[in-house]
Amino acid sequence: MATALQIVQKFFPEVKHVTDAGRNSVVEVTKRDTNSATVRNHKACALAVACKRKENTDGVVISVKTAYIVKGDKATRYALPESVSREIVSFDKGGEFSPGNYRMLAPSPSIRIGSRQGGANSKPNSGKPKRYFHKTEGIRSVLGSKEL
Repeated sequence: MATALQIVQKFFPEVKHVTDAGRNSVVEVTKRDTNSATVRNHKACALAVACKRKENTDGVVISVKTAYIVKGDKATRYALPESVSREIVSFDKGGEFSPGNYRMLAPSPSIRIGSRQGGANSKPNSGKPKRYFHKTEGIRSVLGSKEL
């Protein structure tokens, strides 16, 4: 699995450090942002265009669940709530990214960079039935996948 730094460096090789956001951020997506955006593009979707405008950044990487704001050789990571994920999926499938205010969240302690995944008592197969997941087609590739 790719690290946050490796993911960002695929788009912005000059980035040397990735940190988690310390607080939430609200980004206003305007009709103008949606008109100048590109479908299925991590660096140029409507939310990325709005973030660049608001934050005056060197770049932005937006996936379905995570956003990275790049300034110089540093990137800040945000978690995206389900409401934003739905807008991204809709936009990538040819719909409109609705103008409005969208929250980007500081990652919770359990998903922060450097946190341990799983606990000492977690077992790979504890007898629970296997969960099946549906993969949504026709949207941007998953960050950290080999498809990039």
